[in-house]
Amino acid sequence: MTRRKLIGARRDRGTQYLLITIASFAVTVAATRWYLDLSGYPTVGGGELHVAHALWGGLALVVAAILPLLWVGHRSLVLSALLAGLGVGLFIDEVGKFLTTSTDYFFAPAAPIIYGSLLLLVLLWLLLRRSSGDAHEATHAVLDSLRDGVDGRLTAEERERVVNLRYEKGAPLEGGIDAQLLAVLESQAIDNRLVTAGPLASGKARLWLERWLPTRLERWLVYAGLLLSVFTALFAGVGLLGLTLAPETAVLQDLDAGRIEFPEEPIWTILGLAVYVFTGVTAAIALVLRVRGSARWLDAALVAVVIDLVVGELLAFYAAQFTALTSAVWGVILLGLVVDLRTRERAHIDAPEAQT
Repeated sequence: MTRRKLIGARRDRGTQYLLITIASFAVTVAATRWYLDLSGYPTVGGGELHVAHALWGGLALVVAAILPLLWVGHRSLVLSALLAGLGVGLFIDEVGKFLTTSTDYFFAPAAPIIYGSLLLLVLLWLLLRRSSGDAHEATHAVLDSLRDGVDGRLTAEERERVVNLRYEKGAPLEGGIDAQLLAVLESQAIDNRLVTAGPLASGKARLWLERWLPTRLERWLVYAGLLLSVFTALFAGVGLLGLTLAPETAVLQDLDAGRIEFPEEPIWTILGLAVYVFTGVTAAIALVLRVRGSARWLDAALVAVVIDLVVGELLAFYAAQFTALTSAVWGVILLGLVVDLRTRERAHIDAPEAQT
């Protein structure tokens, strides 16, 4: 008898929906903070009434929860993922109000709490991506594809991927139910309902990216990002030296920031500068490895960028609040460049080996 899982089989494209939620979450928080800062933090309502945007976030979360309960298919899940990220972003943006008796929206630890929550979701996404699933979950992927086929939203490329995934897992289920499902998925009836793949599924998006962002240009952008980390580390090192000689300069209590609250303890400034120094040293190692012709230089570059995003920016969001948003966005862009460049260079290395 097949062993039943406590919750159920993991969804085949679940990591894609989680990534949509993460992106929606990040964009919502950034857009909300920027809008409120530009508009002077307006009050929605009048008199004693104030409609906090956390309420709109709760409404979005309710809709996100209801959608997959009432509708079947890929589109309802995508919309649910978008609304979930929107709802969480609007809600957690006001976390400072729920952590203080004075309902302080500008509570200093709120920014790192928001950024840390985002990092936890990213960590979950990374962990799920590393798990390949089993035969039972691959059979559920076939079922999901059948639903898309019935709705007329299945592509030949997606069907081929799912069929290959099921064959790779082996271990047919009892009663041959997986074989019967595959027979229906590969039937003429489904063939007649297949649709043309979009830019992402067909690989056209990748071709456009490589056309508008050639590998040579992408490599130089990574060089620039690493050099920027090295120069930042030099300034951070000078700052650490200055704090050693005059520690009172790390206190931010005299900073005129309007409503924004900044921490006054010098330890946060010192820790932030120390992380910048470490990140810059790692970036310098990556550049040295590149000069020496080592293929591991991008691995070192990836370590430098990840440390900056996970540790450096977390400290920056506490020490500098949402003024650190610009550097975080640049860090994400640099991470994307490094990951894509690693993919391109590995494909370039593997291609000759496949031909021999």
